[in-house]
Amino acid sequence: MVSGNRHGEVGEPLPILMRYWRARRNPRDIPSLPQTVRRGTGLTQQDMAHLAGVSVRWYRQLENGVAANYAADLLDRVATALDLSPAERTTLYLKAVGRPPAPSTPSGSRAPGEWDQDLLQWLLDNQEPVPAFATDLCWDVVAHNSSLRRWFPWVEHGGNQMRWVFLDPSAREQLVNWPEDWARPFLGQLRYARARHPEDLALAQLEHDILTGSPAARAFWGRPELVEHSHGEIRRLRLPYHQGREVAVRIVTMWPIRTVSLCVNLLVEYGSPEGSADA
Repeated sequence: MVSGNRHGEVGEPLPILMRYWRARRNPRDIPSLPQTVRRGTGLTQQDMAHLAGVSVRWYRQLENGVAANYAADLLDRVATALDLSPAERTTLYLKAVGRPPAPSTPSGSRAPGEWDQDLLQWLLDNQEPVPAFATDLCWDVVAHNSSLRRWFPWVEHGGNQMRWVFLDPSAREQLVNWPEDWARPFLGQLRYARARHPEDLALAQLEHDILTGSPAARAFWGRPELVEHSHGEIRRLRLPYHQGREVAVRIVTMWPIRTVSLCVNLLVEYGSPEGSADA
């Protein structure tokens, strides 16, 4: 039988899940717990309250599914004490407060092993001859293939896509219809990223650098536009590699399942060389 509970919950309710998660933990694996003579296995509610740094009453309310505005840091301490997997941690958030947790890895940085760099490079190389590259949440280019490097030589030594678009004068020459097709959508993506990660210092610095260094960006910033991504959009380029010929591309964007900090982008040539984006 499928049951519906608070937050549109389906499946097992939070109390059943949390009791299961408690029962599978071995208290002897947790040095911070008093190692006294114990009966049975698993953690008690008193153990959980101790590990999470809350009162037994508070923890009992959470485990019993009492609706409240539980703070993220407290839920994270509970998830750590229970040794929850990423999927279990997300489920805890969804059932306790009705939303997923914020990404655990700050923008502009990378947790060890968050993605396999060799596998990522292999993926991009196998997109040839389509230019392909990967960026992190701050638009730093973390990998690219040879075709992308031929189109945009500045990526050879790394670089930041957003900073190039707004702070390098050559971008206005190479990105056709720069104000409407490139600048405004990118600023909308930056505003959306800042809304999703308000405490991220790297994103805050990126916003500061762009608004400080680009008068055009400051002018557009007054429009409260929000853009999630440019997947499927058709844009036009006029690059030195193409000897001044205008090329239309369709942007294909993908997010690997194992990380929220990586975005893979392909620039697929679209239609005829001239005017395809206006069709």
